Amino acid sequence: MMNSSFLRVILLLGAINLFISISTTKAATLGQVFEICRSLCLGCDHDSLQFLFRHNLVRAARFEPPLIWDQTLQNYAQNWANQRKSDCALQHSFQDGEFTLGENIFWGYGANWSPADAVVAWASEKRFYHYGSNSCDSGQMCGHYTQLVWKDTRKIGCARVVCDNGGIFMTCNYDPPGNYIGQKPY
Repeated sequence: MMNSSFLRVILLLGAINLFISISTTKAATLGQVFEICRSLCLGCDHDSLQFLFRHNLVRAARFEPPLIWDQTLQNYAQNWANQRKSDCALQHSFQDGEFTLGENIFWGYGANWSPADAVVAWASEKRFYHYGSNSCDSGQMCGHYTQLVWKDTRKIGCARVVCDNGGIFMTCNYDPPGNYIGQKPY
């Protein structure tokens, strides 16, 4: 039986080769991006695959390499989301002795918010981002978008919980993190 780390490397290399072939043609079908995500998210549930697919779709538009789903990051995100479940407070960023991670969070009232909705909301900040000056429009946010496409980020793990007040709280963690002051995302 193959070592799971070795298998992940083989799958990643295959996904990167497919991604490179897509990038050179400058056209990717949704099916191709979905297949890449399925190979990078072994054993994922529907929400995890949705998070990964939507992230990699945004990254493919920038010709950035696909992210790999990471179970440790997912567990970390799930623990964080579970802590927010009772109040769904939007508290940003964390750092502890083990991890320094990038983070995007989403909160919406009502039970119909999906992982795709969260990623689309974060990606919609692209319209406020100006690459030349590496800045956002005044009064707008664009850091969620730049984290999505951060060139050095390789792994992701996310979680979604239904809050006690009926809202939905979602969080994604990124490793290595992005959004370093003075650096451009791509």
